[in-house]
Amino acid sequence: MKKMCLIFLALALLAVFGLRAYFAFVPPPEASLGQSLADILPNKMPGWEITDHDMAKSPEASARVSNFLNFDDAIFRSYRRGDTLIGVYVAYWKPGKASYRWAGSHTPDTCWIINGWTRCDRKYSIPFKTKNQEFEPAEFGVYEKNGTTQKVYFWHLVGGKANAYKQKKHSYYLNALKDIQKHGLNQRKEQFFVRLSSNKDIEILSQLKGFNDITDAMLDLNMQKKTS
Repeated sequence: MKKMCLIFLALALLAVFGLRAYFAFVPPPEASLGQSLADILPNKMPGWEITDHDMAKSPEASARVSNFLNFDDAIFRSYRRGDTLIGVYVAYWKPGKASYRWAGSHTPDTCWIINGWTRCDRKYSIPFKTKNQEFEPAEFGVYEKNGTTQKVYFWHLVGGKANAYKQKKHSYYLNALKDIQKHGLNQRKEQFFVRLSSNKDIEILSQLKGFNDITDAMLDLNMQKKTS
């Protein structure tokens, strides 16, 4: 049994290193992002106060973490109208820039908790629709800190497909093989992390003038639900 395990591990290592060598000579896929994130998300909406924030001051990051994540583009923009606050956080990595597993750990379940938030509710891979489009399945959680509650929808998109978030602890090489099984041999697709958060429920937000402008802009991030 021990010998079989060693043989399997050796074959797995050869497969991983062989794929790395192969893709070193194959160019990554084309990026879909053709303009800056700041230009995609609405920066003017009647009746709304719009503010761009320092990425390092977001619940996802500190200055050290933001630098380490090495985004190709990122934005943290808030929309306020009366007592309604909406936050949109988007990070983008070009094809081949970051591993799926590292980018996939950039979630409220880790970053918000580290920054003092408490997770009160969590749902995995749920439908997210607007009046104009069905999105890739969203992750959802409710987080609380110092009396402030945020309802958070978020996505880790790999080549336009939502990545799963129920992560298990395995060895690096077994995780690499699992990524190949899920995403195919080309492990260099572009990635987005998108977070939509608010102090109001989605049912209330969907009735507000301007909210659909935000979600329609998010569709330019290749977030439409894929059929395959």
